[in-house]
Amino acid sequence: ICLLNRRNMNKFTISIYVYPALNGDSILIDVLETYLLIDGGYVNTFNTHLRPALAELNAKGKSISHLIVTHIDGDHISGINRLIKDNTASAIIPIDNIWHNAYRHIQPHAVAGSVLATFNGKSLDAFDRKPSVKEIVLGEKEIGAEQGSALATYIARDGYAWNTAFDSKAVCIENAAVINISPEIILRLLSPTKEKLTRLHKIWQKELYLLGYAVKGDDTRFDDAFEFVLAQEKEAKIAVEKNVSHGIVDLEELAAAEFPEDNTATNGSSIAFVLEAGEKKILMLGDAHPSLIVEQLKKQYPQGPFPIRFNLIKLSHHGSVLNTSRELLEIIDSTAYVFSTNGKIHNHPDLETIARIVTRPTNNQRTLYFNYPIAIIPAIDNVEWKTKYNYNIVISDGDKPLKIDL
Repeated sequence: ICLLNRRNMNKFTISIYVYPALNGDSILIDVLETYLLIDGGYVNTFNTHLRPALAELNAKGKSISHLIVTHIDGDHISGINRLIKDNTASAIIPIDNIWHNAYRHIQPHAVAGSVLATFNGKSLDAFDRKPSVKEIVLGEKEIGAEQGSALATYIARDGYAWNTAFDSKAVCIENAAVINISPEIILRLLSPTKEKLTRLHKIWQKELYLLGYAVKGDDTRFDDAFEFVLAQEKEAKIAVEKNVSHGIVDLEELAAAEFPEDNTATNGSSIAFVLEAGEKKILMLGDAHPSLIVEQLKKQYPQGPFPIRFNLIKLSHHGSVLNTSRELLEIIDSTAYVFSTNGKIHNHPDLETIARIVTRPTNNQRTLYFNYPIAIIPAIDNVEWKTKYNYNIVISDGDKPLKIDL
């Protein structure tokens, strides 16, 4: 008998722990005692928060059902790199499945006749640059780093079940769009596509070409070079005109401002998905591009109704102005929106994103959850705005996980 048939569908609780990961992401989901870990922030996120939390789960006889590394970026991958490096023989916790796209999963051959296909540069055997695992914040600006092997090296070393739901190929929509991880729990993949991963590969090839290296064959040693190069990609700097008059902030004007979409290849490769358990739905957007999310949600829920009501939405790219479009918000809504960032480095979240969320008509109060007491909060903790637009704010202290029970 299915577990949910033995429980009232409205009685079980999904617990979400949003760890203080500085400007990054690290989220643990407990759904019917199945545990999913999405990203790991920095190494100090792992040392301070994840290691003790996972060790406690292990002591209770639990495992991580799915470890999902959304994409290769220091603020998402560094803590996971340390977890897998140190987890030999499940020393910290057993991990049943890992989703992570390394070079070996997305390598297409260079297009015949292209300069990359015929370029006879230096062999990658001579590539002496190692992935940088980001660890500590110095003065809240500079990020210290240590060199090591790619995450792929550690996953392969210990023989984890790696992308098995995708036939050990890339985690992408074309390889599997709906994954049943238990009789009660479904994941619906929304990002990436093969097209997004191909663009990621092209960026990598181009950067190595500029450094004088040839990219040929399918040597798995390329994983190190792949991770090194992609972790260096910088966030796009796109000027957004703010239509605000006389220094007075008008949320509706901000919500209507021009929307230039994020165009970085690394964010485009981000894993995003819906978690369904019974009648509950959680939308986990990683750093994904919103146009793809719109497209895939319409495919996954062709009958609607729109907007799709989620119990919780974790905003893409820490609430960046480039990753939450009005078009996306026309087809999704929730009473709980999560912003995972300390507001440093890129000053996320952007006020435009918050304006787009709260200015839409609603009969239900929306709650904005923050895992740090970030600088933007005094501006939006405005009684007039909260009353007019029917929203509330919940703020964690940045020292312990933000826990949300659904």
